Amino acid sequence: MKMVFHYSVENFSNTYVVGPEDGGDALLVDPGVLDTRLLEAIESNGFDIRWVLITRCQPDHLRGLRTLKRVYDAEIYSRQSSVLEFECQLVKPGSHLQLGPHRVDCLCYPELSHDSVIYKLHNWVFCGDLISAGKPGKTISGYAQANLVQALERRFFTWQDDLLVFPGEGPPTTLRSEKLFNLARKAAGLEVQDPPAPGGNPGARVP
Repeated sequence: MKMVFHYSVENFSNTYVVGPEDGGDALLVDPGVLDTRLLEAIESNGFDIRWVLITRCQPDHLRGLRTLKRVYDAEIYSRQSSVLEFECQLVKPGSHLQLGPHRVDCLCYPELSHDSVIYKLHNWVFCGDLISAGKPGKTISGYAQANLVQALERRFFTWQDDLLVFPGEGPPTTLRSEKLFNLARKAAGLEVQDPPAPGGNPGARVP
C-alpha cells in the first residue's frame, strides 16, 4: 500500500491518495483541489480513483470534486447524502467501509461540526479539521471548543500511540506527539506520563 500526499498552496489544504504499490483501485481523501500536479501524481502511480472520502463538507475539502468526477467514476462518502450536485454514500457514526481490500473505520465528531468524520485505515488516521499538529480544530464558540476538548480526550487521545495522523491542513503527526503537546490537552490541564523506570522518579515527564 502506498500513499500520495498533496498540499495545495492555493487552498492551504491537504489531499491524500491511497492505493496499491503497483497501481490499481485507489481512494482519495478530501479533494480540496485537483490540479495538474496531483493528477500527474495519481496517473504516474497507475491509480484509478474509485472512492472519495470527505472529512467535512466545506469548500476547502471539496473544491476539486467536480474536476475529479469528470476524470474518475468514483463513489463519494460523507456525512451528507449529497455534496454539491453529487449523491453520496452516507457515513454513519461508528460504521466501517469495505473499499476493495481496505477496511476503513468511520468516527464522527459532532462537537466539531455536524458534517465532520474521520477515517482510520490500518494505523493511519485521516482527521480532517479535527486537529492539526499541536492544535485542536476550531469551533464557533468557547462553549463548543470546550466540548471538543472533552471529546478529543474521551474518543481520540485514548487510541494507541503509534497511529499516524494526517490532518486536513498542516504537517502529519503522531498520536503520541499529540498526547504530549496538543493544546487541547493543555487546555484540559492534562499531561502525559510514561510509567516510571525502576528506581526512577515517578513524577518525571516524558521529554
